[in-house]
Amino acid sequence: MNTQLFVSSALAFLLFLGVPHASQAKALTVKIIISGGKLPEPIEITDKHALAASDIWIGSFLDTARPPLEDPPADIQRYEVIFYVKYRRDDIRKAYVVYYCPGRAAEPGLIYLPGKGDPWQDLNSGTIVRYGRDGKWNYASPAWEDSIKLAISHAEAFQHHASH
Repeated sequence: MNTQLFVSSALAFLLFLGVPHASQAKALTVKIIISGGKLPEPIEITDKHALAASDIWIGSFLDTARPPLEDPPADIQRYEVIFYVKYRRDDIRKAYVVYYCPGRAAEPGLIYLPGKGDPWQDLNSGTIVRYGRDGKWNYASPAWEDSIKLAISHAEAFQHHASH
């Protein structure tokens, strides 16, 4: 009986070691760094509402009800968005990178998920692959875009004001 318990425990432990994504899926997005566009320097976002809408594992930043675009939009203002997640107490890592183009007025924003041959594709595919969406421009979810667009516009206004 003790042998059976030992074998069961050993199998459970080996299964845990062999399925790293099961434990990683619980890692929370703890900060976002945004650069590019009209930002003279990168900004860090740690607002809990923005982070709640930024779960990389379920893709809460994407509007998956809408299909991705095949071609990039013309004349875009592009930002690089880096998602950092906390795996353990002192283990915070860059886990996912996308490119973001804010929507104009009432239009939804767009998010490019790096695909084959793009910078960051190796990092992203090591985290999660989004078949049919990687390598394409996708629509941003309204909740994510509201918080990220607001943070960018505030930072651009502040940084512009501070430089004058």
